Amino acid sequence: MKKLLILAVALIAPAFAVFAETKALHDAEIIGVVIAVNEAKIDAAKLAQSVSSQPDVKMFGQRLIDEHTKASSLFNDWAKKNNVTPQSSSTSDSLKANEEQYLAKLKELGGILFDLDYMGHEVESHQQALDLWDSKLIPDATDEGLKSLLDQMRPRLSGHLEQAKLIKKSLGRKK
Repeated sequence: MKKLLILAVALIAPAFAVFAETKALHDAEIIGVVIAVNEAKIDAAKLAQSVSSQPDVKMFGQRLIDEHTKASSLFNDWAKKNNVTPQSSSTSDSLKANEEQYLAKLKELGGILFDLDYMGHEVESHQQALDLWDSKLIPDATDEGLKSLLDQMRPRLSGHLEQAKLIKKSLGRKK
């Protein structure tokens, strides 16, 4: 259990660097961040689909795959329609790097340890995504259509967070 706590802290601490970017993101960078978030959620969910033996975890993973794929499509469609090419930023680069590190460590786990770690990460990362939406992405967006898409996605992220919390809590009873 102590190793899991140390691993969780080691993986979560760098994620807070995402919020260190103080300059305003422009719309192309915001799209880049949203794409990075969606890709991270999809990649982790695909791993959960293949590794987890818990029906709730698998179902949650499928929900993330479906909804984050749809969100990526909506944001890519907006970018094409508005002739905006997604761009990377220190925020999106940090998100990608942190997720790659996390997935590498997660692949080493199995059974209930995998499920607990994955669901714990989903709680933390969805909370961080919501914080990023509220503190950076929505306030920095200059296009009203982009703001609207960000506003539409926020309740879904919040729903993912709440479901992840419930599943994580139920897994804690299965140790």
